[in-house]
Amino acid sequence: MNTSQINTFGLHILCIDDSRSQLQVYGSQLEGMYRVTCVETYEEAVACLSSTRPDLILLDMTMPQVSGLEFLDILRFTPHYIHIPVIIVSGDNDPSHVKEAFSRGAADYVRKPYDGEELLLRINRIFQLIGGCAEKSREPNSALSSAQDLLIQSLADLASAKDNENTHHLARIGLYAEEIAMAASKTNRFRTEVSEEFIGKIADMAKLHDLGKVNIPEYVLHKTGTLTEREFEFVKKHTSDGARTLDMIRLSFPDYSFLDFAHDIIFFHHERWDGKGYPEGRSGIAIPLSARITAIADVFDAVTTRRCYAEPVGFDAAYEVILSGRGMAFDPDLVDTFKFCRARFSEIHAKYKD
Repeated sequence: MNTSQINTFGLHILCIDDSRSQLQVYGSQLEGMYRVTCVETYEEAVACLSSTRPDLILLDMTMPQVSGLEFLDILRFTPHYIHIPVIIVSGDNDPSHVKEAFSRGAADYVRKPYDGEELLLRINRIFQLIGGCAEKSREPNSALSSAQDLLIQSLADLASAKDNENTHHLARIGLYAEEIAMAASKTNRFRTEVSEEFIGKIADMAKLHDLGKVNIPEYVLHKTGTLTEREFEFVKKHTSDGARTLDMIRLSFPDYSFLDFAHDIIFFHHERWDGKGYPEGRSGIAIPLSARITAIADVFDAVTTRRCYAEPVGFDAAYEVILSGRGMAFDPDLVDTFKFCRARFSEIHAKYKD
């Protein structure tokens, strides 16, 4: 086969399939012409997307938990990834599903079983069409802070892709958490724990608290009625799923220690002061301070935001929800600190109203 029309050196293809044998086939077909990353799970795919942007994605239609169509939606609603071309490679030959894949942004659809040379031709055709991709600059960013900012923003976009896509939810969470942290830094109780660096980190990373929600099935995430016990188990897993995604990124980028702060928020923000939360049932100060602050910001915003299963409450009612959770859901000292944030919370609530 002739691939001389384009320079494939350095182009990165992400292959996503829950079949190890299929991933081995991709490796044998593509390695040598492209940089190839093969992953079996959605968490691994998110970790790869967040740490190194691929030039093209080969995606199976029938993945566990997150389907190929749902993954296309996630990419479509994530600004950093919307322009990555996706080829669906699937044994699902239902014409309606094929049309739906194209309507959600797929660049091509290859039916299994397929001819290996044909797949290569389709890949190279896409690289030719998008123009300049093979020659694009890959100069490393020497400023670590810029890399951190890009990674955090990419993860925040992914966190909002399936939930609250059209709201200012994540912006408010970051601002609310920042306000509580700033107020806490002025108290005797938290002065030694909350530094300027802590405040800056929580302002950015509280927005990642629900990263793991992208792994919750659509029918559960948008269910209007009461969740079954099994469905609620899906929801509770978003804390560990999100933390595991960061763990995978850290394996590839051990220098990204700043993600440890986000890891604590993601994993522990549903713990309760009284020990009745999840995933570990921690209580009191055994819950990281960053997660205890984010828990207040998250609940306040959740009850003031329209959700598929509940109408929003007013600002005053939400304020009382936080006060009523003092010593039960929330750190009592943080709730006392929260009282001093009322004016700023009101400003944020009004300015970033959906």
